[in-house]
Amino acid sequence: MDNIEKILIVADDSPISVKAVHYGYALARQLRAKVALLSVENTLENPPDTLVPYEVPYAESRFEHLENFLSAMERDYADGIETEKFVEEGNIKETVLRVADKWKAQVIVAGTHARKGLGRLILGSTSEDILHGSKIPMFIVPLDKD
Repeated sequence: MDNIEKILIVADDSPISVKAVHYGYALARQLRAKVALLSVENTLENPPDTLVPYEVPYAESRFEHLENFLSAMERDYADGIETEKFVEEGNIKETVLRVADKWKAQVIVAGTHARKGLGRLILGSTSEDILHGSKIPMFIVPLDKD
């Protein structure tokens, strides 16, 4: 196996995503890998009113909000790690797998809180869907059950 040089971290602005970003950057730091932060806008599976916003500047659109969120994640966690950011629109699973392939990611990091149904956030049971469709390893970060 080659050295892991590229880690794709999937994140929306939910608390579990912030935790996944934290772990993803910790992994990247240990492996001396580059990071890509990806947020996927899919209003059917990710209704804006279900999100718990991370503190980011006011945004005119959902895309701008996600861009601001990813910039805040890079600012708070990158600590010098080379980072690219992607905000894409589409089906979450298909978009994550497409970006991972295009960017040549060697690991995907995502969070899960095991929610189901239309109200689920980006990384509920979607993480399992991505895992089953992925040809590369995944690092799945669970939400604390406090």
